[in-house]
Amino acid sequence: MSGTDDDGLIPEMRSPRFRRFFAGYAGRLVSRRFHGVRLLHGSREVMDSLASARTPAIALFTHASWWDPLAGLMLWRRFLPDRDVFLPMERDQLQRFKFFRRLGTFGIDPDDPVSLGLMRDHVLDRFAERPASLLGLTPQGRFTDPRTPIRLRPGAAAIAATVPGTPTVVTVAIEYVFWQDARPEMLVAVEACEPPTVDTTAGWHRRMSEAFAATTGRLSAAAIARDPDAFELVAGGAARINPVMDLWLRLRGKQGGIGATRRDPSEATG
Repeated sequence: MSGTDDDGLIPEMRSPRFRRFFAGYAGRLVSRRFHGVRLLHGSREVMDSLASARTPAIALFTHASWWDPLAGLMLWRRFLPDRDVFLPMERDQLQRFKFFRRLGTFGIDPDDPVSLGLMRDHVLDRFAERPASLLGLTPQGRFTDPRTPIRLRPGAAAIAATVPGTPTVVTVAIEYVFWQDARPEMLVAVEACEPPTVDTTAGWHRRMSEAFAATTGRLSAAAIARDPDAFELVAGGAARINPVMDLWLRLRGKQGGIGATRRDPSEATG
């Protein structure tokens, strides 16, 4: 593969120094724009296991907002700095924002079977050269609300079934919600996707779909419950709407935090 535009795939241009710099910028930007970044309990253990594994890994992300890649960079910098991350992006978008290539992004045409075949070959070559690489994917292929049923394209499953050995696969759900503060909360859940009994594309697709539904469902329930105790705070969380609001809540006998308005998820109607 020559890596030219004629190939149907634009290869990434690895720049670890630029990735570290941009990940730091992404973390600062997220900290300014969000009240808190919260990990659903159990997520840290999954990422710690992912960080220590030296086998090929695939992370399947929900894709509800353009904040998603910045959230991913921030999580990579905090929990997975030794994992060499790479991910696909639409060719047209990558040609507009070329600096993404230096972050480990390669360009494909998701509607072109030839381009998708080249992507599979590119990923397998990368895993063979650097087994500890992490492939990030948004397998739904477009912006989708994380609380709606997500139909996964078969590409991720086809790659997982083709990787020699058994890759480590995790599902990552991200929601952006308003609780008590004027700024939104970034809520993240990371869970392991167990490999299928039969290592085929159909088997992986079924298992990935089930894992994705479970992860998004658990994060949605925790978001609706508005319970900060269900999460580990990894950034922010200190600022409030204003001191008057804090005082008003304390006078009412409620804590001056997000937990002042918790809900039982069973009370939600949709």
